[in-house]
Amino acid sequence: MSIGCFIFDWNSFWINIIAGFIFFVLSILVSTWLIPKYTVKLIRKKNKKYSITKIGAVLQELCEFLSESPYRDEILHFEQISVFTRKKDLNNYRFVALCSINVFNDIVFPKMTLVIYNYYEGRNPNESYNLISDEFNRLKEFRIEIERILMVHSLHIDENIIQKISNLCFDIKALETKYKFNIDYDELIEEIKVKEERETERSGIFGLNEIPPIYKNLLQLIKELISLNYFEYNIENTIRN
Repeated sequence: MSIGCFIFDWNSFWINIIAGFIFFVLSILVSTWLIPKYTVKLIRKKNKKYSITKIGAVLQELCEFLSESPYRDEILHFEQISVFTRKKDLNNYRFVALCSINVFNDIVFPKMTLVIYNYYEGRNPNESYNLISDEFNRLKEFRIEIERILMVHSLHIDENIIQKISNLCFDIKALETKYKFNIDYDELIEEIKVKEERETERSGIFGLNEIPPIYKNLLQLIKELISLNYFEYNIENTIRN
């Protein structure tokens, strides 16, 4: 009867331990870094199409509001910008918006302020009040529409852009607050007419000084959106020879 001798192979044992540890570390790296990174990249690529659509919708709304503005001037509207998606994606290449003012020309920012003040200059308070009331209603409807777009599509819009759009809406709300003083002023005039039985006319208006900053921020926001890598644009002269 023979008894076999069992010899333990320490070299193979340590090789297996080290190899198992290496594969364990690699599996952790793959599961915690590589897979999430690749997944996020795929999600961003998939969301890019949606982002272009949603930001394009915001840009279109901004440009349409600007094009319907009563503040017009030959210098201010000397050039316009046609915005398109990038030609790299020919399947989705399309027209996005038409901006009636060349926001890349720095002169339009101070010029817009002058045009706004000149629009009301020389008018009596009642006429100015009626015109500001029209603009107030336009801005309020514009704010509500922009906030609706943000509420529905915020998941596909960059946080930085959302913040700037929100700031624009906040400026419009500040105008809405200031405008209410006109209503209080009207009530006071009517009260004087009834109590003192004499005619009292409006001597001033509230809210005018809040309009130029709104348009300045609007122009700046349009400029930043057009400059995104999602779009390309053409600047065109609006005066035909």
